[in-house]
Amino acid sequence: MLLNRNESNPFLSRIIICDEKWILYDNRKRHAEWIDCSLSPRYFPKSSLHPKKVIITVWRSQAGLIHYEFLPAGETITANKYCTQIEEIHKKLAVMSSAMVNRKTPILLHNNARLHVAQQTLKLNYLKFKTLPHSP
Repeated sequence: MLLNRNESNPFLSRIIICDEKWILYDNRKRHAEWIDCSLSPRYFPKSSLHPKKVIITVWRSQAGLIHYEFLPAGETITANKYCTQIEEIHKKLAVMSSAMVNRKTPILLHNNARLHVAQQTLKLNYLKFKTLPHSP
């Protein structure tokens, strides 16, 4: 269906993809020491069972990276945050590719996560973004 649609009305260059990803980071320092072969090495305790995680949201199109944002440690993305990011993307697109914002309609491709289909997110119709259908 989408390939037929692209033949009649090319739209693949207008797709904007959004994805969120948890990043686990661990800044352990490895200790190296020279010891005599008759001695045993010192004991170093293991790191915490709950390492730090941050979430990154990445927005990209065929032209390349549009926007990325690291959320503070422990914070997750909500519908409010997602709406703020969509508005930021709209501003950046106006600078990067004004034709996409003015003449052509940007098409969002995201999954069916709750924040993507929340009523607050769907109310952003004034930005004139379309959403590419995504099967559940």
